[in-house]
Amino acid sequence: MATALLNEKLEVFKKSIDDIAEVLKKTEEYVLYVKPSEEEWSGMQIVSHILEAVNFWIDDLEALLVVPGAKWGRNHEHVRRLAAVDEKVVSRIKKEDVISALQNLVSKVEKALLKVKEEDLVKTAPSYNPNFDGKPLSFLVDHLIVKHVTGHYGQLIRHLDKVQ
Repeated sequence: MATALLNEKLEVFKKSIDDIAEVLKKTEEYVLYVKPSEEEWSGMQIVSHILEAVNFWIDDLEALLVVPGAKWGRNHEHVRRLAAVDEKVVSRIKKEDVISALQNLVSKVEKALLKVKEEDLVKTAPSYNPNFDGKPLSFLVDHLIVKHVTGHYGQLIRHLDKVQ
Protein backbone atom coordinates (compact mmCIF):
# COMPACT_ATOMS: atom_id res chain seq x y z
CA MET A 1 0.00 0.00 0.00
CA ALA A 2 1.34 3.38 -0.97
CA THR A 3 1.06 5.40 2.19
CA ALA A 4 0.01 5.56 5.78
CA LEU A 5 -2.82 7.73 4.45
CA LEU A 6 -4.20 4.78 2.48
CA ASN A 7 -3.95 2.65 5.62
CA GLU A 8 -6.03 5.25 7.42
CA LYS A 9 -8.58 5.35 4.61
CA LEU A 10 -8.83 1.55 4.68
CA GLU A 11 -9.49 1.66 8.44
CA VAL A 12 -12.24 4.26 7.97
CA PHE A 13 -13.73 2.10 5.22
CA LYS A 14 -13.58 -1.03 7.41
CA LYS A 15 -15.24 0.78 10.30
CA SER A 16 -18.05 2.06 8.08
CA ILE A 17 -18.66 -1.44 6.70
CA ASP A 18 -18.61 -2.92 10.23
CA ASP A 19 -21.03 -0.22 11.39
CA ILE A 20 -23.42 -0.88 8.50
CA ALA A 21 -23.28 -4.64 9.10
CA GLU A 22 -24.01 -4.13 12.79
CA VAL A 23 -27.03 -1.95 12.01
CA LEU A 24 -28.31 -4.56 9.57
CA LYS A 25 -27.91 -7.35 12.12
CA LYS A 26 -29.94 -5.40 14.69
CA THR A 27 -32.72 -4.43 12.26
CA GLU A 28 -35.71 -6.62 11.51
CA GLU A 29 -35.37 -7.69 7.89
CA TYR A 30 -38.80 -6.42 6.78
CA VAL A 31 -37.90 -2.90 7.99
CA LEU A 32 -35.00 -2.81 5.53
CA TYR A 33 -37.46 -2.81 2.61
CA VAL A 34 -39.62 0.07 3.88
CA LYS A 35 -39.21 3.38 2.05
CA PRO A 36 -39.71 6.56 4.11
CA SER A 37 -41.25 8.21 1.04
CA GLU A 38 -41.68 7.54 -2.66
CA GLU A 39 -38.59 9.65 -3.43
CA GLU A 40 -36.30 7.94 -0.91
CA TRP A 41 -34.56 4.59 -1.06
CA SER A 42 -35.27 1.76 1.35
CA GLY A 43 -32.48 0.62 3.65
CA MET A 44 -31.87 -2.38 1.41
CA GLN A 45 -31.66 -0.12 -1.65
CA ILE A 46 -29.00 1.91 0.16
CA VAL A 47 -26.99 -1.21 0.96
CA SER A 48 -27.41 -2.64 -2.54
CA HIS A 49 -26.15 0.66 -3.94
CA ILE A 50 -23.11 0.55 -1.65
CA LEU A 51 -22.23 -2.96 -2.82
CA GLU A 52 -22.59 -2.12 -6.50
CA ALA A 53 -20.81 1.23 -6.26
CA VAL A 54 -17.77 0.03 -4.33
CA ASN A 55 -17.33 -2.90 -6.70
CA PHE A 56 -17.64 -0.55 -9.67
CA TRP A 57 -15.10 1.96 -8.31
CA ILE A 58 -12.62 -0.74 -7.28
CA ASP A 59 -12.77 -2.18 -10.80
CA ASP A 60 -12.18 1.31 -12.22
CA LEU A 61 -9.28 1.92 -9.81
CA GLU A 62 -7.60 -1.34 -10.78
CA ALA A 63 -8.11 -0.62 -14.49
CA LEU A 64 -6.53 2.83 -14.09
CA LEU A 65 -3.51 1.25 -12.41
CA VAL A 66 -3.05 -0.94 -15.49
CA VAL A 67 -3.93 1.74 -18.08
CA PRO A 68 -3.13 5.14 -16.54
CA GLY A 69 -4.93 8.03 -18.19
CA ALA A 70 -7.79 5.90 -19.55
CA LYS A 71 -11.26 7.39 -19.42
CA TRP A 72 -13.05 6.26 -16.27
CA GLY A 73 -16.24 6.64 -14.25
CA ARG A 74 -19.92 6.84 -15.08
CA ASN A 75 -22.93 9.06 -14.67
CA HIS A 76 -26.12 8.61 -12.63
CA GLU A 77 -27.82 6.81 -15.54
CA HIS A 78 -25.37 3.90 -15.56
CA VAL A 79 -27.37 0.69 -16.03
CA ARG A 80 -25.73 -1.33 -13.21
CA ARG A 81 -26.14 1.60 -10.83
CA LEU A 82 -29.85 1.82 -11.66
CA ALA A 83 -30.36 -1.94 -11.47
CA ALA A 84 -28.78 -2.06 -8.00
CA VAL A 85 -31.55 0.14 -6.58
CA ASP A 86 -34.45 -1.23 -8.64
CA GLU A 87 -37.14 -2.28 -6.15
CA LYS A 88 -37.83 -5.58 -7.95
CA VAL A 89 -34.14 -6.50 -7.81
CA VAL A 90 -33.72 -5.35 -4.22
CA SER A 91 -36.81 -7.24 -3.03
CA ARG A 92 -34.96 -10.51 -3.74
CA ILE A 93 -31.90 -9.61 -1.65
CA LYS A 94 -31.62 -11.23 1.79
CA LYS A 95 -30.15 -9.54 4.85
CA GLU A 96 -27.60 -12.27 5.60
CA ASP A 97 -26.38 -12.16 1.98
CA VAL A 98 -25.75 -8.41 2.02
CA ILE A 99 -23.96 -8.64 5.37
CA SER A 100 -21.65 -11.27 3.91
CA ALA A 101 -21.17 -9.26 0.70
CA LEU A 102 -20.33 -6.13 2.71
CA GLN A 103 -17.73 -7.99 4.72
CA ASN A 104 -16.23 -9.38 1.49
CA LEU A 105 -15.85 -5.82 0.19
CA VAL A 106 -13.25 -5.08 2.86
CA SER A 107 -10.79 -7.64 1.51
CA LYS A 108 -11.49 -6.55 -2.08
CA VAL A 109 -10.75 -2.91 -1.21
CA GLU A 110 -7.66 -3.91 0.76
CA LYS A 111 -6.29 -5.99 -2.14
CA ALA A 112 -6.88 -3.13 -4.57
CA LEU A 113 -5.23 -0.56 -2.31
CA LEU A 114 -2.17 -2.80 -1.93
CA LYS A 115 -1.58 -2.28 -5.66
CA VAL A 116 -1.58 1.52 -5.38
CA LYS A 117 1.82 3.21 -5.35
CA GLU A 118 2.52 6.69 -4.03
CA GLU A 119 2.97 8.09 -7.54
CA ASP A 120 -0.38 6.62 -8.65
CA LEU A 121 -2.35 8.83 -6.25
CA VAL A 122 -1.62 12.01 -8.18
CA LYS A 123 -2.25 10.60 -11.67
CA THR A 124 -5.26 12.10 -13.43
CA ALA A 125 -7.50 10.89 -16.22
CA PRO A 126 -10.54 12.05 -18.17
CA SER A 127 -13.90 10.85 -16.86
CA TYR A 128 -17.30 10.05 -18.32
CA ASN A 129 -18.68 12.21 -15.52
CA PRO A 130 -17.70 15.85 -16.15
CA ASN A 131 -17.64 16.49 -12.37
CA PHE A 132 -14.81 13.95 -12.01
CA ASP A 133 -12.89 14.85 -15.16
CA GLY A 134 -9.18 15.27 -14.45
CA LYS A 135 -9.45 14.21 -10.80
CA PRO A 136 -6.49 12.27 -9.35
CA LEU A 137 -6.71 8.64 -8.28
CA SER A 138 -6.66 9.84 -4.68
CA PHE A 139 -10.13 11.33 -5.37
CA LEU A 140 -11.44 7.97 -6.53
CA VAL A 141 -10.18 6.28 -3.34
CA ASP A 142 -11.11 9.02 -0.90
CA HIS A 143 -14.44 10.28 -2.24
CA LEU A 144 -15.94 7.50 -4.34
CA ILE A 145 -15.02 4.59 -2.09
CA VAL A 146 -14.32 5.71 1.49
CA LYS A 147 -16.43 8.86 1.92
CA HIS A 148 -19.18 7.41 -0.26
CA VAL A 149 -19.64 4.46 2.11
CA THR A 150 -19.37 6.67 5.19
CA GLY A 151 -22.03 8.98 3.79
CA HIS A 152 -24.38 6.11 3.01
CA TYR A 153 -23.94 4.77 6.54
CA GLY A 154 -25.30 8.12 7.79
CA GLN A 155 -28.12 7.91 5.24
CA LEU A 156 -29.00 4.39 6.46
CA ILE A 157 -29.18 5.59 10.08
CA ARG A 158 -31.40 8.56 9.12
CA HIS A 159 -33.58 6.27 7.03
CA LEU A 160 -34.09 3.76 9.83
CA ASP A 161 -34.98 6.57 12.25
CA LYS A 162 -37.79 7.53 9.87
CA VAL A 163 -39.26 4.07 9.36
CA GLN A 164 -38.96 2.48 12.80
